[in-house]
Amino acid sequence: MNPGPHLLVVDDEAGIRESLSSILEDEGYYVEAVGSAEEALERAAAGDLEVVLLDVWLPGIDGLEALSRLQASPRPPAVIMISGHGTIETAVRATKLGAFDFIEKPLSLEKIIVLVRNAIQQRRLEDENQVLRSELGYRYQVIGDSVPMKALRQQIAVTAPTNGRVLIYGESGTGKELVARALHAASLRSKGPFVEVNCAAIPEELIESELFGHIKGSFTGATEDKIGKFQKADGGTLFLDEIGDMSLRTQSKVLRVLEEQRFERVGSNATLSVDVRVIAATNKHLEQEIARGAPQGGHPHAGKIFLERIQLGLRKENARAKRLRHGNPHPLPLAGKCSRAPKPRRAARHRLPPGAH
Repeated sequence: MNPGPHLLVVDDEAGIRESLSSILEDEGYYVEAVGSAEEALERAAAGDLEVVLLDVWLPGIDGLEALSRLQASPRPPAVIMISGHGTIETAVRATKLGAFDFIEKPLSLEKIIVLVRNAIQQRRLEDENQVLRSELGYRYQVIGDSVPMKALRQQIAVTAPTNGRVLIYGESGTGKELVARALHAASLRSKGPFVEVNCAAIPEELIESELFGHIKGSFTGATEDKIGKFQKADGGTLFLDEIGDMSLRTQSKVLRVLEEQRFERVGSNATLSVDVRVIAATNKHLEQEIARGAPQGGHPHAGKIFLERIQLGLRKENARAKRLRHGNPHPLPLAGKCSRAPKPRRAARHRLPPGAH
């Protein structure tokens, strides 16, 4: 069998099937051809096709319906739609359904060759990206066989698939960022971005610009438009590290975004909508900070409201969470030490929680 990439030509015209098969085989591809969508779907079930050249107008199941079914497969091939009398509406619909490209008859063989080459390249880049994401998820696994580490992994497994907001508490060096990344890697948003913000490292006068973005000229030094972290994290996870160092004024604005998933960039009146899951971390006892009272200039209840909104997401998922660091049964979100999973062929030593031997 030809070792080249597997292609499938789907057209009810025998002449087109033969022409396309011949020219693509000359380019080194292994090509099969069928005359109906039903045959194409049956052939595609094997999961080894790189590219499908699919006619829009077919007897029985039409090309657009076949495209929709192909895209629902675990590893869909790149699909190039072919039409003898296509319209802009048809092309747009095919693109929305996931088609790689749309080409009209009479076919340009040179263009077909270029499209097929590009489709194969994109599909392999997507496969490589998926592999890298899987390796990254493995890299941020929480490891260890102690009771606290097993409890922490279970808590991550329960919480990760939800969209609930999470507050991670732990002293410096206990692995709060690794827990946040593990939550993201195991979540339904794992294919989306993971964006980190160190709230303690950003000056107060710049934190709003960093989180929400700004438009050119909105303040001194704003020489161009800037996209904020919330917008960059759209469809994924935003990790707010050291949330306890964020000013109450900024907390109140972040609270609004958490509740409404909407915000305005600094200097703009246009409202932007996002879909972001927020994970926050702190090394401070926020309840004690709240009990001592809000700093001057801040809303006296802003910190408390923000803390409760963050914690509720996890408490609803796991009300029996243990404070791992001391073994105290009082419920807290997450605590304890965790370690990066070792990279392949590389030994590493990790710190474990007190009493976790």
